[in-house]
Amino acid sequence: VSAGGDTRAGVQTVAFNLPNDERVREAKGSKKVLLRNVMKAKYDRILQPIAERTLAAEDASRLSFEAFFDEVLHHELSHGLGPGLIEVDGRPTEVRLELKDLYSTMEEAKADVMGVYNILALIEEGEMATQLRETLEPTYLAGLFRSARFGLDEAHGQGTVAQFNYLLEKGALEVKEDGRFHVLSERFPEGIRSLLGELLMLQATGDYAGTAAFLERYGKATPELRGAIERLADLPVDIRPIYVQEGEISQSD
Repeated sequence: VSAGGDTRAGVQTVAFNLPNDERVREAKGSKKVLLRNVMKAKYDRILQPIAERTLAAEDASRLSFEAFFDEVLHHELSHGLGPGLIEVDGRPTEVRLELKDLYSTMEEAKADVMGVYNILALIEEGEMATQLRETLEPTYLAGLFRSARFGLDEAHGQGTVAQFNYLLEKGALEVKEDGRFHVLSERFPEGIRSLLGELLMLQATGDYAGTAAFLERYGKATPELRGAIERLADLPVDIRPIYVQEGEISQSD
């Protein structure tokens, strides 16, 4: 598969879930595509260096590509789960129509959090390896910093900030004296469960005012978060794939 023109530039997606039309999803479902080679490149060149600079040593040492892959997989699966077609004041509607300009931010946050919640639930049920939990938590935290660097006003970015601030408030994360971040494993699952509950209720009720209030409270980057992101200034935000085209290979190659 080859890409050209505008599709060969800009942010390199690691996965996608289509279609976005809730009526089609309701009737036919949705399709998920994951680009494992792109994920591995981003993990090696971006996520690992981010973890080394932002996470406590005991967290950074537990980073795992398989946890990153599983997290992205369940993020995409989660786009097809949860409220879609809803009823507000007796009229049928869609979450995206009710949340308007805030929909993308909340949907990306929901997919992140639900993905982690579902993995933890599968571990609890014995469907996934128990060792995955040890690597999932720090990998998720490093991923928050990776996503935030796409722009704090972009859907993924602001949704990331909201997750970070909520979990920090609930005691699932903490900031060390040296400015590095640590996951409190004993509080992390409950923090994720609580956050997911809030996100799903805002979507299920189509509560625009409540969503705006939630993002006003949690969607602003703290000095600690901004400081951590500033320490990553010299790291690439994304990768730039080089695809060899027919005729581009010299005879010496």
